[in-house]
Amino acid sequence: MMSFAWWLSLGVGFLSLSQEILWVRLVSFAYGGPPQAFSLVLALFLIGIALGAYAGKWLCARSRDLYAAGAVTLVAAALVDLLLPHTVHLFLGRDRPSLPWLPLAIVGTAALKSVLFPIAHHLGSNPSGPQVGSSVSRVYFGNILGSTLGPVVTGFVLLDRFTVEQCMTIVGLGCALLGALMSLRSGARRAKFAAIPVAAAAALAAAAAPGAVAVRGLAVRTGDEASRITNLVQNKHGIVHTASEAGQADVVFGGNSYDGRLTIDMASDPNGLARAYVLAAFHPAPRRVLVVGMSGGAWTRAVAGFPGVEQIDVVEINPAYLTLVGRYPEVAPVLADPRVRIHIDDGRRWLKRHPEATYDLIVQNTTFHWRSNAANLLSAEYFRELRQHMRPGAIVAINTTGSLDVYRTAQEIFPFTARFHSFVYGADRDFRAPAAEALARLASCRVGARAAFEPAQFEPGGLAHHIASDSVVPVADFLAGQGAADVGVVTDQNLLTEYRHGSREFLAALQRLLGSRAGSGK
Repeated sequence: MMSFAWWLSLGVGFLSLSQEILWVRLVSFAYGGPPQAFSLVLALFLIGIALGAYAGKWLCARSRDLYAAGAVTLVAAALVDLLLPHTVHLFLGRDRPSLPWLPLAIVGTAALKSVLFPIAHHLGSNPSGPQVGSSVSRVYFGNILGSTLGPVVTGFVLLDRFTVEQCMTIVGLGCALLGALMSLRSGARRAKFAAIPVAAAAALAAAAAPGAVAVRGLAVRTGDEASRITNLVQNKHGIVHTASEAGQADVVFGGNSYDGRLTIDMASDPNGLARAYVLAAFHPAPRRVLVVGMSGGAWTRAVAGFPGVEQIDVVEINPAYLTLVGRYPEVAPVLADPRVRIHIDDGRRWLKRHPEATYDLIVQNTTFHWRSNAANLLSAEYFRELRQHMRPGAIVAINTTGSLDVYRTAQEIFPFTARFHSFVYGADRDFRAPAAEALARLASCRVGARAAFEPAQFEPGGLAHHIASDSVVPVADFLAGQGAADVGVVTDQNLLTEYRHGSREFLAALQRLLGSRAGSGK
């Protein structure tokens, strides 16, 4: 009896914490990756655990057959878990009313499983005698072990091999299996026969395990009414997808946030690649380049066409982007370019592990400043790390995504900083050059066998002329014109871009999480 109670405690802990990891993945994806997603799910999950434990205590005091009671509870939990992949997209998302369904769903899934924790203690603990303490601790240890293994196995192993929906189905099957085992141990004859339909339902659910029903229902599309999801890749690092748009190149989304377009067309520049060509215009001879965050590969393809570039190191944390890039002929050549070396790693960690690597250009077109973990690549400490990898005369380009704090942070670290559109550029000196020189360098840029810019774009009013003119301005002048008194320096401690001014921003983000429509541009 005590051995089964130990395994029951371990299994419930494993399934419960696995479910929490899956909820965090879904909620974060649905709302574009705000840092408050984890805290929201954790708070609701803890409420569910407390309510479930209270219900389990009530059952222990009143039920004559705890095995039967536990079996019924686990079957109910299994049914909910098996239904969620098919229904969660109906009440989760930026344009759907999340209240009260999202809190009820998270609290409910946590509560149904935590009912079993007091039951496992009741079944596996000695009510009296010298062994009471050790018997209680054994059951506790089983639950702690399962609760530890759940996030590790699910977060690092299962999510790298299965979709979120399939992982939710696996959790449901686990609950069904535990419920069947408890029904077989029940003294009630009817409960024993219940194991047969439970096993049949579990087998049916496994056979009909959804591919990506929930994620496809949550994935954002472009503004085009006919837009559809064209590619979707899931792994332990996150979810990446592309969406079509009439008359335009596909848009890539990382974690359900806009991540650029799969095009290098400079005629209308829908990708904002002019911000990359600023580097070609004002660095006289870049040979070694670092790209932090490959995304759809367009920026890497553009940089590869700068004259004189001999080597490009690309650090990308999610290998899913490589899969997508390989499916689009306009950007796929970067995967076969012998000058391009792709490293699957966190950008900051890779730089620390390669202190000897130095570059003439560093390009960082990473995600929105308000998203979870964004400050890891926007803090003063990280910018200091970048400086250690810059050769004399090097230029670093960083997407601020509109954060004045990031401009101010760059100004604090780099001797000279300038702004062009949403990018901040840092260097050890004023790198701006006469327009004639800048235009000559832009004229040498290529995309494959063709010129990057059409001749008309070098005329006044053209894009190349705009890049080479006085459009690149010092950050000090830009910030002075903003009149923002509360601009601060982002550090690893204050995480300004993610938690701007504490509770005010948290409440605003919480409101977005609970159903308001949110949007921004990159």
